[in-house]
Amino acid sequence: MASVVGALPTCLACVCVDRLRDLTRPRRTRQPMSRFVKGLSKGPIDLQSLVNRPLSAAQALQQQESTTIQLSGRWHKDKSQSDSMQDACDVVELKWVLTRALAILNTLQIEDTPDHFRTIIKAGGIMDVVEQYPWTGQEQRHNRRDKRSGHHFGKIVKTDSGPAIVVRWDDPFGGTCQDTFCMSDDGQQLTQVTEMVMNTGRLCNYRTVYRRAPS
Repeated sequence: MASVVGALPTCLACVCVDRLRDLTRPRRTRQPMSRFVKGLSKGPIDLQSLVNRPLSAAQALQQQESTTIQLSGRWHKDKSQSDSMQDACDVVELKWVLTRALAILNTLQIEDTPDHFRTIIKAGGIMDVVEQYPWTGQEQRHNRRDKRSGHHFGKIVKTDSGPAIVVRWDDPFGGTCQDTFCMSDDGQQLTQVTEMVMNTGRLCNYRTVYRRAPS
């Protein structure tokens, strides 16, 4: 019993020393929540370095316009790379004088806007061919391309290859025709693929290659 009692002062001294150490050791104090709230009030956190913000509609449109080569402009026919149009003349029994006139139809002008798609082939006088179609897809009426009396009805549609003019006309020599415009990646070559289907069932396909004219 005496040994136990004698040991108490030593134990109490140790406890006091440890307590003094705890009291003198620097403590980490909790910061009030108001400090962080005050820091947030300076402005929103900038996450630009962490995520890519989606483009606005206006920015996306501007980016598309800057990277897309338009069809608009003047194009000169490359006869060496184009197919003969003789079969097309034969299926509609085109008059000899008009067949000969096709030789001078070497320039195509395209006006491609958000509202409409317009093609102009100028040869002078009655040989001029001007057609315009709204992108709404509404059919338009134009004079027949073979210069016979009457009209054809056409519209512009979008295809995987490019815009296409689809027309139909009645007899005589009635049928349908689709002209699809395919542009090269560098925007310097335009290929017009024409597919004709006559009411008689006769088919005629040919392609016309154009080079972009200097601006």
